[in-house]
Amino acid sequence: MKRSIQACGVAVALLAALLLSGCNKEKVDISSSTPETSATAEPTPPAEPVPNPLTGASDADYTNRRPVAVTLRTLDGAAPQWGLSTADVLVEGVTEGTTASLMAIFSNADAISKVGPVGPGRDLLLQLALPLNAMPVHIDKNIYASNLLNTLSYQDLDGYHIGKAAFAFDQDRQNAGYREENCWYTTGEMIKNGLNTYGASLDGANTPLFVFGEREPVAEDARNATSLTITFSPSDSEQLTYAADTGLYVKTNTDGSPTTDADNGQQVAFTNVFVLYASSGIKDDGYTRDYDMTGGTGLYLTGGAWQQIQWTKEDATGPLQLTDADGQTLVVSPGKSFIAIWGGYYGQGLTLTGADGAEQSLPEKPALLESGISDEAAAAAQAEFDAQQKIVDAQQALTDANAQLPDAQTALEDAQAALDADSENQDLITKRDEAQALVDSLNQIIADSQAILDAAGVTAEPTPAPEETASSEGGE
Repeated sequence: MKRSIQACGVAVALLAALLLSGCNKEKVDISSSTPETSATAEPTPPAEPVPNPLTGASDADYTNRRPVAVTLRTLDGAAPQWGLSTADVLVEGVTEGTTASLMAIFSNADAISKVGPVGPGRDLLLQLALPLNAMPVHIDKNIYASNLLNTLSYQDLDGYHIGKAAFAFDQDRQNAGYREENCWYTTGEMIKNGLNTYGASLDGANTPLFVFGEREPVAEDARNATSLTITFSPSDSEQLTYAADTGLYVKTNTDGSPTTDADNGQQVAFTNVFVLYASSGIKDDGYTRDYDMTGGTGLYLTGGAWQQIQWTKEDATGPLQLTDADGQTLVVSPGKSFIAIWGGYYGQGLTLTGADGAEQSLPEKPALLESGISDEAAAAAQAEFDAQQKIVDAQQALTDANAQLPDAQTALEDAQAALDADSENQDLITKRDEAQALVDSLNQIIADSQAILDAAGVTAEPTPAPEETASSEGGE
């Protein structure tokens, strides 16, 4: 503005000089003016809008807008979760036990109408969120996540400390039978309110997750990646299936049902699917999974096709770097992404098939860390556990069958007596046959269970007599 005003002043001065010189019949040569007085102000070009750092879409200006990374609960009773379909990125990987942890990342907090049930923070998931300058949102966190955030002096939003200032309880969900821990959620507005309590905000720089760009369309006969099954454990496997009509990979649960968003009922779908191979072991607490997050090989699926990739990360805050088989920077299709962190240890597996049903030959699974357990040792431990569990199950089945057998035999006797009195009655015949089938089934369970216990050299526990059970119940 100052330069424009200065230019106007110079123009006025030159005009006055011309008028005066006109009276004296003299010409004025303005070509000898100094550069300062003759320069024309160049307008400052407007800043280019920053595209979505998580999807590459130019749907809004994301300048000075930090993403939000919400950890979700995944154990029994947590699904369906809220917010899955509106998240730009889902990150999943086993941190403890046999069920994978899940994090939903949003580029715009205003798009979060409801997300949850909110779970505890995990350091594995944070390694994908921190490089984006994302705000971690969770309720409680393990010691490793806490140590990581404290070491970096990185502010998070933890419901364990801030409570209802940023989190709410869905009473209707609990009334429907969900456990209390699976009823806590948050919203974009509540997240902002919670951060205000700390004097923090979502203003700040963001870093693109990938190098986004347009890719060549995949020909129909080149679709060699239309169905991916990721097995995180024998009890936790998921499938991503390519839908040619939308060009997206739709996600299904272990039981084959669609993975849907509890907020709007939509099935979760992605343009991009990544499987990052990471060597794994066990942390010093003896049960938390440890991963080498400095790099490895992996898979990239988009458009119905796949390719092998390499990935690297310098440290917990280092951005994810992806290259193709030739070592060139991987260009990722604009759109939403699913990222699985996969250790390939005992009990985990990957299966990928193409449109023709042919199973693909995938890269070898990553090597174990020193703290990891070999497949042989894990198999032996699993076999021992299964054997012990089989004994426990047999004992329980034997006890239950012995307890039910007297009533079943009485019901059979009554049904037979009724049929003897009216032998042509089809309903009585059916009832007698059903009673006989139940007695036969119970006797078979007793025989099979007893055989398992005998083979293991275990003496079956005696079944309490009805009067003993009644006496016991009366004394409690």
